[in-house]
Amino acid sequence: MFARTLKNTVFGAFICIPLFAAGCTTANEPDYPPLEPGQSAFSNYLVGQYAVRHGKMDTGADFLLKVQDATDLPDVMVSSLNRQLFTILAGEGRLDEAARLAEHMDQNDMMGNLVLVVRDIANDQAQAALKHADAISNQGIGLFIKPLVYAWTVAATQGADAALASLKPMSKQQGLESLYHLHSGLLHLYAGREDKAEDHFKQAASGANGMSLRLAELYGTLLVKQGRAEEAHKVYETYFADHPDSLYIQAMLDDLESGALAQRPAFGLKDGVAESLFGLASSLRSPSTRQVGLIMGQLALHIKPDFPLAQILVAEILESNQRFGDANKVYAGIAPENPFSWSARLRMALNLDDMGRTDEAVDVLKKMEKQHPDRLEVMITLGDILRHRERFAESEKAYGKALKLIGDHIQPHHWNLLYSRAITLERLQRWEEAEPLFLKALELEPNQPFVLNYLGYSWIEKGRHLARAQKMIEDAVRQRPRDGYIVDSLGWVLYRLGDYERAVPHLERAVELQPSDPVINDHLGDAYWKVGRNREARFQWKRAKSLDPTDEVLEVLEEKLESGLIEN
Repeated sequence: MFARTLKNTVFGAFICIPLFAAGCTTANEPDYPPLEPGQSAFSNYLVGQYAVRHGKMDTGADFLLKVQDATDLPDVMVSSLNRQLFTILAGEGRLDEAARLAEHMDQNDMMGNLVLVVRDIANDQAQAALKHADAISNQGIGLFIKPLVYAWTVAATQGADAALASLKPMSKQQGLESLYHLHSGLLHLYAGREDKAEDHFKQAASGANGMSLRLAELYGTLLVKQGRAEEAHKVYETYFADHPDSLYIQAMLDDLESGALAQRPAFGLKDGVAESLFGLASSLRSPSTRQVGLIMGQLALHIKPDFPLAQILVAEILESNQRFGDANKVYAGIAPENPFSWSARLRMALNLDDMGRTDEAVDVLKKMEKQHPDRLEVMITLGDILRHRERFAESEKAYGKALKLIGDHIQPHHWNLLYSRAITLERLQRWEEAEPLFLKALELEPNQPFVLNYLGYSWIEKGRHLARAQKMIEDAVRQRPRDGYIVDSLGWVLYRLGDYERAVPHLERAVELQPSDPVINDHLGDAYWKVGRNREARFQWKRAKSLDPTDEVLEVLEEKLESGLIEN
């Protein structure tokens, strides 16, 4: 069966598992009218927790802050509430309020000390920042955080050479070599030693993870300021070769070609601290560390508000928590004249669609198309959104424009565009046009599981190439054994081949993996009926009917529930 997701394909999706009792919401939940805290501590606490649970963090913080004024709270509740408030305030970028709470937290608390470091650096109190940096624990993620933050506070108080000496032990830690070279380069840059900075940037780029986006930007800026624009182009080309689908490389090229890189101010202390926090936030994207990553991203922006990559990072973390409106506020904070604003507007359009505001999303993208009709990513994003909403005729036109922009310069990474257009054509009953595109996508990206699944499933439905389709779907399942849609396809091809006994366990597994899909439940019902498990078949059909199927599927389900599966 086909999976119809959008951000999984375009940008990568995340599940919502908050840390520190943060909570999340979905796009379909209604907005809440503005409320003001009342006099009852108990009521304020309940409203605050409800707001937090539904992703209204600022509102939740306002109510919970009011609870702090109560004098009759148990000590254990005060301690828990203070920790929750600190986490919310820091994650929302309300750093001054978070710092006031941090002053009363355990002196060994890592995040508390980090917030105090940032407050002190922002207020140009370097000596106080050094004291708090020294108190950061070097256990857990502190192993990565402390050396960098401490080095930059040493640079502020004792100079770059002392900071480099403090950072040196990191060069011996396996896996941290690239991080060591990046910040050693930045410390040399801070001291005005551009040749040594370049040496370290090269060593950072030669590490196991290669050239990162931020390293490419920093290295490119250094080269441009030395009048070596052609070499900067080569640095960007190296990054693009490894990341051909990057939405941000064009922004970097725009900055390079406009001369903006040459006009950037010298790298300063606050830049260094913000860079440390941004780099660490970038690596803290798993569900278990995401809230810490959000806090670090907000800390970076507190020191350096005009930091587009950090703004994008914070917005992406908010997206992963399903906070699409809050993410769009962050994206909107990127100056329109900044090249990264273009990528931010693409993300804003996707978020508007996720909030059910698809017409607004389309309007944003069409305005972007008028501004730059030659930009491929706009047409692809527009096509993806329209396809996601099953507006296939409009979607197919958008993909067609994108393919015209590519012309004869089809590259392997364009498989996804061909695959997406093929889907719209298939849904428009234009199979003779769709099939060659699926095959071309497989030529560009052999054994791509989603293409194998969609093409194989389509052949099954049409009764064509059943043996080949079975092999294709088996290959897809081997690659993605936990994808319910692909597992369903394997069960369905066995069903269509008349191998009902073997089809059942695959379809049962598909329902287990994707329990809320009506078509997969319907398929399992059909297989149960074929093996004589009629009562279970009716149960699956009833369940499929309860899962909001399309009108076409609903009509078939009602016939089965009334008369059973009629043999052809």
